[in-house]
Amino acid sequence: MLNLNMDQLHIFVRSCEVGSFSAVAREVGRAQSSVSSLIQNLELDLGLTLFNREGKYPQPTDAALALLPLARQSLGQLQRFQQAANSFQRGEEPQLNILFEELVMPDRLNDMLVTFSERFPHTELQLGSVTGKEAVQQVAHGEADFAFVTSRDSYPSSLDTSNLGQQRVLSLACPEHPLAQKKQSSLNEAAQHRQITTAPESQRYRWQLSAQTWRSDSLLQALDLACKGVGWVNAPYELARPFLKSGRLVELNLTGSLNTWSLGVDLLWSKQTPQGLAAQWFAREARRLYGNFYSPPIEISDRN
Repeated sequence: MLNLNMDQLHIFVRSCEVGSFSAVAREVGRAQSSVSSLIQNLELDLGLTLFNREGKYPQPTDAALALLPLARQSLGQLQRFQQAANSFQRGEEPQLNILFEELVMPDRLNDMLVTFSERFPHTELQLGSVTGKEAVQQVAHGEADFAFVTSRDSYPSSLDTSNLGQQRVLSLACPEHPLAQKKQSSLNEAAQHRQITTAPESQRYRWQLSAQTWRSDSLLQALDLACKGVGWVNAPYELARPFLKSGRLVELNLTGSLNTWSLGVDLLWSKQTPQGLAAQWFAREARRLYGNFYSPPIEISDRN
C-alpha cells in the first residue's frame, strides 16, 4: 500500500505539466534536487519510470501520462477532504435535516438553499415533506434540525419556535374549468364543484368546502389532477408557481373568506441540539422567507 500525499501528487502533476524539474522547484520554493529526489522515490514506490531524462528536459512517459488524470482527480479529492475538514473544525455541521409541511413550504426556500450551498459547500442537506405531527415529533426527538409547520397553540417543552409569518393558500383550477371561466365566483358556486383536498383527516373540515371531494396525500398529484379538470384545489404559491406560469392552472377569484385563506408558519428546532454556523445562518435567513423576501403570487390577466 502506497503512502501517497498531496505534496507528491502536486509535484508529479506539475512536473508533467511544466516539463521541467527546476521550474517546478522554483514554483514551490525548493531545490531542484529535492524535486528530482521526490520523483525518483515515487518511481521506486510505483515500480515505473515516469519521466524520460535523456533530453534536456524530462519528458513524461506513457505511464505517467496515463496516471496524470488520476493524479489530478486524487489531488482534487484530497483538497476537498481538507477543505471539508477545515469547515467542520470551524463549527459548520456535516449535515442538516430540514422538514416542512407542503402547505407552508416557503415560496423562496430553494432560492435560500442556493445561497446556503455556496456559503456552506460541505454541509449536506436532507430535505423532507412530512405531516405537521411528524415534523414536531422528529425535531423533538432530535431526528431533524428544523421544521416549517403550521402554527400551533403549543409545542413540546424541548422545542424552540419562531413565528415566521403567514403563507397564502391559493384556489386553483385548469383554464377550462367552469369556475375559471368567470371573473369571480361565490363560495356557494365553488361548493357545487368537486374539490381535491390534501389536508389530513384531522383538518379536513377546515379546508373542505364542497360536498364532493377527492383527497390525496400528495399536493403535486392533486395539482396534476386539477390540471386534468378533475376538480379545483388549494395549494401554496411555491408548489403552484410552475403550473401558473405554464398556464396549466389559473387562480380562482372566489368571493368570501376562502379567497383570503392563509396559514401561520412556525420554524421549529430543538433546545437540546447545539447549533453550529450553518444552523445559525439557516435559522436567521429563514425569518426572511415570509417578510420582504416573500415573493407574491404572479399577476394573472382577466379572463372572460
